[in-house]
Amino acid sequence: MKTRGKTLACRALFHSRIYLIFLAVAFWCLVLNASLGQEIGAYRSVASGNYGNINIWEIFDGTVWSAASIKPGQTNDIYIDVGHLVTLTGDEEAKSVFINAQASAGEKLNLNGNNLDIYGSLQGFDGAAPGIPNRAWNSINWIGNSITSTLTFKGNSRAIIKLDTWTGQSDRSRYSVVFDPGPSVELIIEEAFKALSFTIKSGSVYQKIDNNSAPSKCPTFSFNTETTIYGSGDYGEFHIEPGAKLVSDCDSDILFRSASLSAALFDLQSGGELILEGTSPQIEAANFQLNGKVTFNKNSGTQNFISKSFASSVLPLKFHDLEIQGSQNVTLPPAISVTGNITQSGTGQFQMNNTHLTFEGAEDQIISGFALNPQDLTVNKSGGEVAFDQNLTVLRNLSMQDGKLNFQNNTLTINTSSDGTLDYQGGSWENLTSFTYANAPTSFEASNATFPFGDRYHGGIRKVQMLGTNAGGDLTIDYTEYNGADFNPGFSDSDATPILYRLFSYFNFSGLNSSSNPLELRISAKNLIVDEPEDLRLVCTGYAAPGTHIESSDTDNLWAIRSLTFDDLSDKNFTVGSFRTLSILPVTWLSVSAQVKGNSRQITWSVASEKDNEKFEIYTSENGLENWLKIGEIPSQGNSETPTFYSFKDENYSQSLTSYYQIRVVDFFGQESWSEVVRLEGKLPSLADQLTIYPNPHSMGKIWVSLPETFKSEYTQVSINSTQGALISSFSFSEVRLSDKLQEMNPGVYIITFSNTDTSIQTRWIKR
Repeated sequence: MKTRGKTLACRALFHSRIYLIFLAVAFWCLVLNASLGQEIGAYRSVASGNYGNINIWEIFDGTVWSAASIKPGQTNDIYIDVGHLVTLTGDEEAKSVFINAQASAGEKLNLNGNNLDIYGSLQGFDGAAPGIPNRAWNSINWIGNSITSTLTFKGNSRAIIKLDTWTGQSDRSRYSVVFDPGPSVELIIEEAFKALSFTIKSGSVYQKIDNNSAPSKCPTFSFNTETTIYGSGDYGEFHIEPGAKLVSDCDSDILFRSASLSAALFDLQSGGELILEGTSPQIEAANFQLNGKVTFNKNSGTQNFISKSFASSVLPLKFHDLEIQGSQNVTLPPAISVTGNITQSGTGQFQMNNTHLTFEGAEDQIISGFALNPQDLTVNKSGGEVAFDQNLTVLRNLSMQDGKLNFQNNTLTINTSSDGTLDYQGGSWENLTSFTYANAPTSFEASNATFPFGDRYHGGIRKVQMLGTNAGGDLTIDYTEYNGADFNPGFSDSDATPILYRLFSYFNFSGLNSSSNPLELRISAKNLIVDEPEDLRLVCTGYAAPGTHIESSDTDNLWAIRSLTFDDLSDKNFTVGSFRTLSILPVTWLSVSAQVKGNSRQITWSVASEKDNEKFEIYTSENGLENWLKIGEIPSQGNSETPTFYSFKDENYSQSLTSYYQIRVVDFFGQESWSEVVRLEGKLPSLADQLTIYPNPHSMGKIWVSLPETFKSEYTQVSINSTQGALISSFSFSEVRLSDKLQEMNPGVYIITFSNTDTSIQTRWIKR
């Protein structure tokens, strides 16, 4: 029914003598007019033309349409009628945009490489404006004309693509869509939406499934299907930028190009979030970049992980942050890697007892809200750490390639399935109080029986290594840590060698089946100050360890080694000791660094604690790591259990040469140890620094030029340019000729370039 028809019906009813019926029907008329009619201030097209041309618009004043006096703006709805094409010549804005959707409509809005901000909704209609909402289509692009042509949705929370008012079936949708309403604003999509690309810049976009249809219908984000222009394969990108969200309660059809073609890219940027509320969410994309957070939030039925159905689509297997907010469990795929956090904030859990989980990347990661229990776990981090707020259980294989696991005083258990193992190549276990190797292999080797406990007080890794054939069982290693060392333990080794130092921290072993088979037990002294590896002994807390000492020559791991049997492990506390005075020095280096400070180089260092130290000597070398020269010394501040800091200035150094620095600590007994070596790069002056034109600025008189010594002036060409790049003069270099030329120049700023066969240098010169 058209507006005019509705108005005549209302007038007829006004003269009826049935008053009650009149009131009811009059009320119905008013409601119908309000729901299907245009708002006051709405514009409709009366001809084709440019958006800013007022002659193509009429405006509605609440009663009649009349000629417009200004172009539409942010508060005005616009209706583009059948047969009309409105073209943008610059960026524009409107409230809601209504486009005639009849079969013969053709292109209605040409964005022409510009942007149209929309503060209401985008709808199709049938009939003369304002017509009736309609989603009819005929494979014609209603909106054009390029990927740089954009519709940007701004404003308050609302439905922007309403049910039964738009379609994604048109195969020519030559424009991009941007959602940018601002923080905490939600835009709702209720019908399929097709474009060249979609970007959520701010706020939330809610992809609302239609559960009233059978089957339920997802308002998919789809991409242009013109294969002659955009190719016959994957096309279209969906971006979620930092601070923005996509909330989808769809299963299939969240994203694709057509019924069998994938989108090219789903891009979830760092700080962005994808919230999945459907039972079985599917995203059809050929590539994923998931650097933000993927959240599962379903509170009824079940919920599955992200899947795909198209042959050209891929399964996303690399994620940054994962979170469960809902009450339903989610089963992870057979293999997945995570570079960020895994969080359980709802009652649902990540099911991963058939998943190989990999931690990688250089960022710190947090596993919070649940106890992690993957089937297999690989740790291969180039930096940062993975922190657990509950226990970690690996059902089968744990592969430590590189990186830190911070257990925060929780426990680690591996191989509860009995068919796995530990593969240790690198990395450490920090703040781990207890480790259990369930169903331990009977043959212990370096790869499957090296346990890298981090030392929280002295730094470094206290690796425990067990070599030998055992009788099986569940090996448990409890690590008890205390700060410092006992410098007067008062006992001797079994060969009568006095033990002069031993760490307070110690390891206790239990759970293996009884066996008298030989065992070689090793604990590393990494990051302790050790003169020679042979100084180290494996001892117990206050008494000699069982078995016999094995001397080590490994200067990297710094093993303390003992030969004993597996039965000897029971009820003993093993730790690192030394039989040589101050072999394990009572100084723990925290840092050594060097940097340029004004006209000197400042060397700084800090130690965690000190005992009986006399002085620190500073050495330098400008010949690699040879020919060390002592350049100064600083007395120790005395015994301390808290960090102390030192610095020294080297004022006699060559600015152009690279220097090396190392600190030597000497105690009152004459024992010594060296810090690590630090390097400070020299800075050679550049050719430009060695070029001089004097005077600069120049007012009058002769001009002198000094070129770098390595510059071959006899083959040099000079060019003088303005600061805008215009060439003023070019000639072979001679100092006299250059002086004459420059004296003739008008006041201004010039760029002078000296070039030869090897290189060129440039300087800025001012004539007053």
